[in-house]
Amino acid sequence: MSAALGRLSGRPRNPPALAMVTVGALVIFGCGLARMTGYANPPAAAPVVAQVSLHFFDMPDGTVHVVDVASGRVIDVVADGKGAFLRSTMRVMATERANRHLGPQAPFTLEGRADSRLQLIDTATGQVLELEAFGPSNEGVFAKILTATGDEK
Repeated sequence: MSAALGRLSGRPRNPPALAMVTVGALVIFGCGLARMTGYANPPAAAPVVAQVSLHFFDMPDGTVHVVDVASGRVIDVVADGKGAFLRSTMRVMATERANRHLGPQAPFTLEGRADSRLQLIDTATGQVLELEAFGPSNEGVFAKILTATGDEK
């Protein structure tokens, strides 16, 4: 009796199946919309105009030394208790290396692009951080490092 009542009231007999079909249709529609608007194909990256390979060293006195790999020169010293963004960024990347059983030998690459974007690339893991995502003041921390090296391509 209840099954007949359900059919007479117009309710679907299998609500989970209807929900899955609806979700599937929405996903297909969303993918099609993304392709038509160009969202699925991001523009090509701007050319690299400045690049430096870096090592970051935690020193016994609590400072962090930023070293240009090519010259071996210390290009920045982050004082103990300062540089929270730089410290946390490098800690996250170092943790990722440790999780993959990779050592600290491979340098990090900091790239400046023609469109003013900065990328920090971990050459060991392939991880790329788009630094603009963290806001202008945090991106500026790494822009200062790139400027200090004076490495223009």
